[in-house]
Amino acid sequence: RPVAPCVGVVLATAGGAPQGAQAEDACPGDFHVPGHGHVSIVPTGWGLPDAALVEVTGSGRVTTGLDARAYFASTCTKGVYSNEQYLAMKLLGKEFRYTSDLSGAGCGCNAALYLTSMRQNPRPSTCRDYYCDANNICGESCAEIDIQEANQRAWHSTLHTGTDRFGVMGGYGGGDGFNGARDWGAADYGPGGSCIDTFKPFDVVARFQTAAEGTLDAMVVQLSQPGRSCTLSTTLGSYAGMSELSAALEAGMTPIVSYWSSNKMLWLDGRGSDQQGPCVADNKAACAAAVSFYNFSVVPVSATPTPPVIVPAPSPGPSQLRPIRAPTGQPV
Repeated sequence: RPVAPCVGVVLATAGGAPQGAQAEDACPGDFHVPGHGHVSIVPTGWGLPDAALVEVTGSGRVTTGLDARAYFASTCTKGVYSNEQYLAMKLLGKEFRYTSDLSGAGCGCNAALYLTSMRQNPRPSTCRDYYCDANNICGESCAEIDIQEANQRAWHSTLHTGTDRFGVMGGYGGGDGFNGARDWGAADYGPGGSCIDTFKPFDVVARFQTAAEGTLDAMVVQLSQPGRSCTLSTTLGSYAGMSELSAALEAGMTPIVSYWSSNKMLWLDGRGSDQQGPCVADNKAACAAAVSFYNFSVVPVSATPTPPVIVPAPSPGPSQLRPIRAPTGQPV
């Protein structure tokens, strides 16, 4: 992603230091996640000037400034990085739930919430914070599960093994010379959308459902919104890397939030060869200053989950892999 390889982030509790201030490299604070327990947020870029802001409230609202990235951890020590502090959240057979507010994040913006195996990575990486992902951004590769790469117009959920930069994708939006995900359409998801109106916050459930033997069967991501009767859903299960991802989830993965922008984001939100995608062009200058994630919880997968109401998907054109992008400061 097109930002500096080691993105600078300053975290402040509500009412703390102003945006861009170092806050003496203070840890941002803690909150409780029902079904999991205590969570601290650890920033990238300790000590870097002109860093982006992530604000954390005691109620668990994480407001992520543009060009920010931060990690869920068991504890935070200001100015110090250790992979042993990062959460190894065990989500196999469970649902990870949260609310996403993408107001003002239009074409060219990318608000992401994803999981990687940072807790198991003993090498500091070129970013010096033990960061790893499937695109080898900071020189370290590991399994990656993108629950959300999204803006007000597009949504991608993607599974990656540690050596698969492309992965398998679902959702809606993209691409640029190829067709991205088409599980729903622009009328269903977007500003004023019939199922998800992205002018307003909406709820996300990532379900890591298991087969009879207890291994990962599929990731099901569902989007819903109070007052709307329909639910948007994508299921990712037909992937050669399921065994590796099952082991990663069983070992525990680290949730990560980030927010960045680019005028070359059409792989996420472009029209595609079929002209069914949402954005003709990207405008990074119009991206809102921040996005928010909150209402986090973890619950066991129901033995008999209620089937979602799925809107019909538009007829897709020829499917192609999205092109690889040059290594940058955010993961694919």
